[in-house]
Amino acid sequence: MSVVPQHNWESFHYQTDRGLVFSTFHTDADKIERDRYPHCARVILPIKNPNENGGPHREEAEVLWALEDKLEEILNEHDADCLMVGRLTHSGMRELVFQVGDWKRFRPVVGLWLRELDGYEETDISEHEGWDFFFESVWPTPENWQWITDQRVVRASINSGSDPEKPHVLEYCFRGPEHSLRALADILSSRGYHLMELSAGEERLMMSKTVPLDMRLIGPESVFLMKEAERLGADYDGWGTFCVK
Repeated sequence: MSVVPQHNWESFHYQTDRGLVFSTFHTDADKIERDRYPHCARVILPIKNPNENGGPHREEAEVLWALEDKLEEILNEHDADCLMVGRLTHSGMRELVFQVGDWKRFRPVVGLWLRELDGYEETDISEHEGWDFFFESVWPTPENWQWITDQRVVRASINSGSDPEKPHVLEYCFRGPEHSLRALADILSSRGYHLMELSAGEERLMMSKTVPLDMRLIGPESVFLMKEAERLGADYDGWGTFCVK
């Protein structure tokens, strides 16, 4: 087996000193038996003509997808004892990240693929032990997970017919002890939120704010809410909205 199932992949991006990093990962990778695949291999392909974010333009992107498909095909064909768990695009590089069970079964197969490359002879293989690289560079942080969750809600709303440019009433939910929720309500009121519900018995706070379905607004605000709730001893439980056509 060379890749985990094709469903349940997600993407996000993060900023580094060298620019943006776009990460695609399998959402169940943290459930894989790590002792079964203890080695990490990064197949690093150079991007010939990177765009302003360090990624490929459309034509080259198609070429890179074809090379990845070919690698997947040959790994499966030779039962190379590995799992593809992530993909990174950054600073003129495309990295395919594998967790490997047996180097002796993996290396020769990748070597076959490398010999067939045309125009990407500078492709490199970087080998590591353990899962540290995956969890440090591919797997999302709690803040990244929040962005992914928000993006899912925005996408679902748009798919349901919402016009993302129109104002939507976003209803935010928090849970925790009453004193934490009251402190949080005061802070959010000063940021333009409206109190919908504060239930001491159910330990629930509902606040609303009206904004377009724009991740440039929603994403950073959600991270703030998550951190502020944690600071005050409460939990941020996400948001929902009604369809606005």
